[in-house]
Amino acid sequence: MATLWDLMRDCIPDDHARQVTSRYYLDEVMTSPDAPDRVVDLGCGRGTSVALFRGHDPKVRWVGVDIRDSPEARQHRPDGAQLVHFDGVRLPFRSESVPLIYSHQVFEHVSRPRELLAEVGRVLRPGGLLIGSTSQFEPYHSFSLWNYTPYGFRVLVEEAGLALQEIRPSLDGVTLIMRSYDGGRNTGYGRHWDQESPLNAEIDSWAKDTGRRAALVNLRKLTYCGQFAFRVVKPEPQP
Repeated sequence: MATLWDLMRDCIPDDHARQVTSRYYLDEVMTSPDAPDRVVDLGCGRGTSVALFRGHDPKVRWVGVDIRDSPEARQHRPDGAQLVHFDGVRLPFRSESVPLIYSHQVFEHVSRPRELLAEVGRVLRPGGLLIGSTSQFEPYHSFSLWNYTPYGFRVLVEEAGLALQEIRPSLDGVTLIMRSYDGGRNTGYGRHWDQESPLNAEIDSWAKDTGRRAALVNLRKLTYCGQFAFRVVKPEPQP
């Protein structure tokens, strides 16, 4: 029987095992020497990522994309950033024209993820990146449709001709479930996005007691995470 380690070991990092959010890869990409000058926020909602990207590069060209009847996108406030609507599948960009697509907690809401990932593959430049996060063990929220195992997400990505470079755990699934069970946002659970959530902290203690390396700690956290962050690349064409 194939284990998660067998299937995912090449994209589970061994440098550290801190829980992260999609912000981790946003900061990583935008502080790199070849940071892109254009980004598409796929499922942009209120457009809160504009400030994050502009914090790194005030001149970055940010384009938000969302479906027209998204309740979050209806709260978007124009601030010089472009917002375009789409049908949930077909992205309004030329093939191989986009260097970076960012998608924060969107794919669990996407009705046709295979088709949308194929579109991501079409519009990304060779070497371009899809970064973001999605859910594994998260109760229903705001028209959510799916939860993805890390391996299931990898399969969808590869079916689209893309490659999962790296995947990291976000807060643990038990915390997300208890947050929902105890009443949602106003319960104090929000602090666990900015610090190790309880089950992740317990896994850290296990790792310290047993001397496990970071990749194996990440593996255990990914097995039980409520959300995970990812970095996906469109491969360069072979000569």
